Amino acid sequence: MLNCVAYNAITKGVIETEKHLGHSFKKLHFLLEQAVNQRLLELDLTSAQGHVIGFLRQSKEPPCAKDLENAHGLSHATVSGILSRMEAKGFIGQEPDPRDRRVKRLYLRERGLACSQSIWRHIGEIERVMTADFTPGELDQFRGYLSRAISNLDQHVRESHSNREE
Repeated sequence: MLNCVAYNAITKGVIETEKHLGHSFKKLHFLLEQAVNQRLLELDLTSAQGHVIGFLRQSKEPPCAKDLENAHGLSHATVSGILSRMEAKGFIGQEPDPRDRRVKRLYLRERGLACSQSIWRHIGEIERVMTADFTPGELDQFRGYLSRAISNLDQHVRESHSNREE
């Protein structure tokens, strides 16, 4: 619920959320996640679980839960819940690391491997819908702009984090 000051600022035009890129990115992320969740429902997966399958598929060595947490900026509790549900459904398995028995390595089971191609197909279809009226040049520009924006913010966040540690 908005407080009175925020409501007055928005209604008087002080805050124009549609002009802020963050609002557009948040809306795009929400719509992408909805579209992916709708498509992956037929596979009995969520978008978060699809990300895990993609991460496992692309990993050179079997990762552990901590690798997943670090790669996606997720909490231990979130990753633990996702992995538990995926293991119960037969998408993934966990085995102790032969070098360190305290660490459990994640791997795709047959069901997870079978779904990975469908996941990529669905993502490709959603991206085609999202960029349907883009020319090839506009699509290249869009990718370039996104890449630069991500790089700029990533650098800013890392610098801000290191400045706090000093």
